[in-house]
Amino acid sequence: MDTMKKLLVVAAAAILVGAISWPKIAPMMKEPATASPQQRGAPAVRTARVEPQPFEHILVFNGTLVAEQSISVHSELRGKVDSINFTDGQRVTAGDLIVTIESGELAAELRSLQEQLKLAITNARRLTNLFEQGSVNASARDDAVTQRSVLEADVERLQIRLAKTRISAPFAGTLGLRHISMGDLVEPDTLITTLQTITSLNVDFNVPERYRSLIVPGMPLSLQVAGHEEPFNAVVRAIDPQVDLATRTLTVRAHVENPDRTLLPGNYARVELVSRAEEAFVIPSVAVMQSLDAVSVFTVENGVAVRRTVKTGGRDSSHVEILQGLSRGAEIITSGVQSVREGQPVTIINAPDVS
Repeated sequence: MDTMKKLLVVAAAAILVGAISWPKIAPMMKEPATASPQQRGAPAVRTARVEPQPFEHILVFNGTLVAEQSISVHSELRGKVDSINFTDGQRVTAGDLIVTIESGELAAELRSLQEQLKLAITNARRLTNLFEQGSVNASARDDAVTQRSVLEADVERLQIRLAKTRISAPFAGTLGLRHISMGDLVEPDTLITTLQTITSLNVDFNVPERYRSLIVPGMPLSLQVAGHEEPFNAVVRAIDPQVDLATRTLTVRAHVENPDRTLLPGNYARVELVSRAEEAFVIPSVAVMQSLDAVSVFTVENGVAVRRTVKTGGRDSSHVEILQGLSRGAEIITSGVQSVREGQPVTIINAPDVS
């Protein structure tokens, strides 16, 4: 009898617990008649509309300052240094004498040839007169004229060699350090010094080929150079017409005025180019997905996520310019991108315009 009572108590308790739990368990045992979009697997996203707007961004490139004109000074002749007419770092004008090479032997040889030439000129004139009188044949006259011409050429050659013993500045600029001493025997490959223009410099930098259309001669640039707080102004002078096959870049040369000689050839320069478009398609950077083979964004079309491959241009700290792949009014996903898949329905919870 006691056992029967215990069974009845347990059964009553089970019925009571079931009655209490049934309202919570019943919905889980069947599919709701109307499930929300999130329950159907449609992630919530935020979107933005693409509209043309002004966009300005800064392109930064690495550049090197180079002299407008720059040479290494060498002697074209082999000989001993006879005089040094400059000091380290001296400023010179075109034609200023820098170094002379001993020229005594060449000068003596030149005087000898000049005396021989005087005699050859006289002899050629005399034989020409005699030929006109019929006293000598044409062969004698021609030999004399030829001898005169050969000696004239020899004299001119020695005069040129003698002039090369005086090494002068071919243009105005600043000389470098001296690498020779008095009496040194110099060869054509011996470095004497360097000569560079300092007041007028160029900055050379490489630009990816996709930015070619943004750079034109005459465009202003800004330079940041180490050791100088204030930027320097430059103007694009020329663009190399050939793309480097290895790097797919173009070399651009810009001109920099340097009247105070504060900049030096070889300085590293951070080149900044400001690009502005009045009607650009600009989207938030977080909307752009980068892979190994493509750059893409998700758009919402008829409530479904569609991946669009795009071509990007400039960018700033938070936005990217879209050059190809999107049209005006396109609705792009800007938040929740990582949870979206191609062809998946999405729920738009906010759709502000691109700003």
